[in-house]
Amino acid sequence: MPTFKYSETYDPLAELVKINPIPSLLVGLQSLSVAVVNEATSKLVGYSEQELLAMSLVDLVPLEDVAAVHHAAEEPVPEGETLWRCVRKDGTQLYLKLKYRETMYQGQAARFIVVLESSLKPFDPEP
Repeated sequence: MPTFKYSETYDPLAELVKINPIPSLLVGLQSLSVAVVNEATSKLVGYSEQELLAMSLVDLVPLEDVAAVHHAAEEPVPEGETLWRCVRKDGTQLYLKLKYRETMYQGQAARFIVVLESSLKPFDPEP
């Protein structure tokens, strides 16, 4: 089992995202830029960690969903679940069920996002 030593550079929230086996990321709410991402997310969307860290959430959705992403970032909802469409690096469209929670990261408002489920087909509407 790995042991963790405290250091000035240790960031527990970033570490939580990185060690999570479920696709997860932290996104800055003002810029919508990806601040922290894990390996499971990289595998899901087909981009490397470095590529994702240079991207915004709007780079990962179809053009027709960009306005909805901006609107969702402006909503003062502290946590919730939602459905999203995502475009993988190879152009394949994914349908995602996400859980999110508002947080602070490096002094800025952020959203912690976890992918609960992914599919190549739209999800059936909830009754």
